[in-house]
Amino acid sequence: RPPVVMMRDAEASQRRRQGRRNPAARPMLVVAIIGASAMTFEVFRQATSAATFLGSAGHASARAAAAEAAAAEASAEVPASRRQAALAAPVAALLAATVGAPPKALAKRPTGVNNPGLLPQTDGKSTTVIDVAKILTESQERQVMATIKEIEQDSKVKLRVLTQTYPNSPGLAIRDYWGVDDLTLIYVHDTGGLGESNVVNFNAPMGVEKFKPVNFWRRAQNVFGNRYYIRDHGDGETVIDVVNYIRDEFKPKPPESS
Repeated sequence: RPPVVMMRDAEASQRRRQGRRNPAARPMLVVAIIGASAMTFEVFRQATSAATFLGSAGHASARAAAAEAAAAEASAEVPASRRQAALAAPVAALLAATVGAPPKALAKRPTGVNNPGLLPQTDGKSTTVIDVAKILTESQERQVMATIKEIEQDSKVKLRVLTQTYPNSPGLAIRDYWGVDDLTLIYVHDTGGLGESNVVNFNAPMGVEKFKPVNFWRRAQNVFGNRYYIRDHGDGETVIDVVNYIRDEFKPKPPESS
């Protein structure tokens, strides 16, 4: 065989003989390998546990933050003037109901109007509908007034309807004309002067909120005040639908049969 191969065989044979003379060397090597593997696994386990804990804590924090936000939104401690201003920002210029409102709501508020000349010559106690925008036929107006009477008989809430195209509106003058109080619900139907997102507007004071909360009126605004509903039904029919909806919601529920 070549000399190089013979030298390699001799070195390998010598290493085998040394291993037989010192058998403890091999177990020590195995122990060292196992120990290193165990340390690596422990580090991995701790890192995984930490990541899992941090992930769970993050989810818990998110859930807690969401719960706090929901509780804050539903809290009864929010000042009534701020809740009403958020609901009735477009009507605020008509009724000056923005005392204590946030600065953003005040900035977006339309300019106040006070034009008694647009009020009808009839008595305010018997005139529950003021159709400045001329969107109701005579039969529609009679129908709305009859429904308003039903609502007042059932709930004592005095619904008053004003149609307008802002700024062509009696504005603040309706307060004295209608004798607006804590049970007076104002529904202002604007045909575009306040923008297409503010067609159906409500001013619901605290006395009315006892019957239906702010969220109820917001939903009614969204359902009847969107441009698709107005396009499909027209302004006059929308007014009738809104008033009928309020009547149905305020009508006393029949007792459940046992």
